[in-house]
Amino acid sequence: MTSTAALPLNMLAGIQKAGIDLAELAAVAGLTAAELKKPLTEAQADRFFTAAYERVGDPAVGLFLGLQPMRPELFGVVGFSAMACSSFGAALERIKRYNALVSACELDILVDGDEAVVGVRYAGPERPYSRCRLDIQMGTLLNFGRLFTEREIVPLRLTLAGAAPPYHARYAEAFGCPALFGQAQDAIVFHRSDLDLPLVSANPGVAALFEDAAERDLVAHRSAHDTANAVREALRQLLHGDVPSIEQVAGALCVSQRTLQRRLAREGLRFSALLDEARLEMARRYLAAGRASLTEIAYLLGFADPNSFFRSFKRWTGKTPADYRHGQEAEPVRLEAPAFEPMTGPASPATRQPAGSAAPPG
Repeated sequence: MTSTAALPLNMLAGIQKAGIDLAELAAVAGLTAAELKKPLTEAQADRFFTAAYERVGDPAVGLFLGLQPMRPELFGVVGFSAMACSSFGAALERIKRYNALVSACELDILVDGDEAVVGVRYAGPERPYSRCRLDIQMGTLLNFGRLFTEREIVPLRLTLAGAAPPYHARYAEAFGCPALFGQAQDAIVFHRSDLDLPLVSANPGVAALFEDAAERDLVAHRSAHDTANAVREALRQLLHGDVPSIEQVAGALCVSQRTLQRRLAREGLRFSALLDEARLEMARRYLAAGRASLTEIAYLLGFADPNSFFRSFKRWTGKTPADYRHGQEAEPVRLEAPAFEPMTGPASPATRQPAGSAAPPG
């Protein structure tokens, strides 16, 4: 999704605490330090997390970021809404509903006997940092519960999908409970009674106020998500040899060009960005499949010639198409992550474009 979600300020503070200069990290991601505190598109967030993960160099960094001391003054509407709830269980339900405003992780809460299973799913495409984001989310939930109940909550266990990483022992150390790998889902399992623990920060009036604000933000977020996905799907259907124009996409969506432009502008989206995201996504798929030649891929994506495709792909990912394809042969496709460059260029390309005439996603 090309959504508008802000990075949690507590996470940014943790990255700074690890000795990393946020301004330098933002520059690597093609952003400014000020932009890190504003809503980011999915592509911008991807660039940032890719840069941060590579700069830290520790695959277990999510454990540190999730369980670092939490600063309530850095909360946004989701955090304030949750901390004003009456109990830890009510706060978890509030976080579950509004988490899309601050995270690419989705939550499920299942009470089963004496256990409360809080499942966590990373909703974005697989990235090298995906495990890290899951670790941050689970650590943040436990950290939140301990801080606002003023109780040393100890989970029953963690369940983690996938094989145990080399640093597997650090999970039990960090969470204070057994960590089981190769499980059906990523989850943190609490005692059922933990959900009833009252929050010292409970305030019904404040809770209602921030719930209203969070609900408004969620409606706007979902609207942007739906518009972006509709345009993306139309681009996937139309992008086969020619570059779809915004007029063609609007027709496919049964709206006028003006209506589509107005919706995109209202939600902070650009047609050129969505177009290039679709081109890059399809290029990655073609390259990973290994059946089409680079010249054929360039044609399918609407580039005027192979060199235009090569330059654009290198600008978006830092690799040539040939290097990317060779990398897929050496490691699973799911581990590859794009490194986007900042957007420039026109908003509604209508013809086949050479490199530089369409903006990379961001």
